[in-house]
Amino acid sequence: MYFNNWYPYYLIIARLLNIHIQRDFLNSLNLSGLKQNGFLDPKCFKKIQNSKALVIGAGPSIEESTVQNYIVEICKCGKDKISTALSANPVVIAADGATEMCLDLGIIPDFVVTDLDGDYESLLRADSGGSIMVVHAHGDNFDKITTQVPSISNVIGTTQNFPLRNVYNFGGFTDGDRSVSLAIEFLAKEILLIGMDFDSKIGFFSKRKVENLKFKKQKLQIGKYLTGMLLENSSALVTHITTSNHDSSFYGVNNYKII
Repeated sequence: MYFNNWYPYYLIIARLLNIHIQRDFLNSLNLSGLKQNGFLDPKCFKKIQNSKALVIGAGPSIEESTVQNYIVEICKCGKDKISTALSANPVVIAADGATEMCLDLGIIPDFVVTDLDGDYESLLRADSGGSIMVVHAHGDNFDKITTQVPSISNVIGTTQNFPLRNVYNFGGFTDGDRSVSLAIEFLAKEILLIGMDFDSKIGFFSKRKVENLKFKKQKLQIGKYLTGMLLENSSALVTHITTSNHDSSFYGVNNYKII
C-alpha cells in the first residue's frame, strides 16, 4: 500500500482511538537510530513473491488441535514435496503471539510481525532460529523498542507513521492485518489465513492479560476492516481456514474452509 493511500486511514484510526501521532513518530525515530547499519533491507521479503503465504494470527482458533494439525500438515507437505514451484513451499508469516504456537509445533516462521507484545522469549527463539523480525514502532512501545530491539539480530523496522531510514510503512495497524499487508505488498500468489478470529474472544496467544478489553476489541475491528480492504484489492487467491467455534468472515476471501 502506498503511503499516500494509507495515511488517511491512519488519521481516522488515530482520531478514533486517541492515538498520539507525535509519539508514534518519535518512536519511529527511536527505532530508526537504534541499530544504525544493522537493519535488514526490504529485499528480504523477496521470498514471498509468487509463494503460498501462510498468515497465522493469534486468535483463539490456533489453540485447537485441528487447526494446529492443519498448520503442521501444510508446512510438512511443503518441505517434503520436491518441486521448483515457489508456491509448493509455504512462507510462514506469524503475527506476534502466534510465534509461540508455531515454535511449540516445531515451526520456525519465515517472518514474525510484532510490536513486541508477544512472549519475548519466543520472539528471541524465533530470531535465533532465523526468523526475520518485522518490528513495529508505535507510541505505546517505546521502552520495549529501546530495550529489546538491540538483542534481536534479524530486524526490519516498520511504522504506522511516516517512513524513515531503516523504518518502512507497508500499511496496516494490528499485527494481524500488517501480516496480511506484507503478503499482499510482496505479491504472494496464494494466501492462507489462520487464526484471524477478529470477532471472537481474545486468545491465549494474543495477550495473557488484557487491561482494556473495550480498546482491544476496537483494535480488532479495525484490523478486520483493514484486512478486508487489503484482500479486496489483492489478486491473490485467499482461503480463510477457521473452525465453527471461532468463525469470523470478512471481505476479499475467495474460499472458506471449516476444519
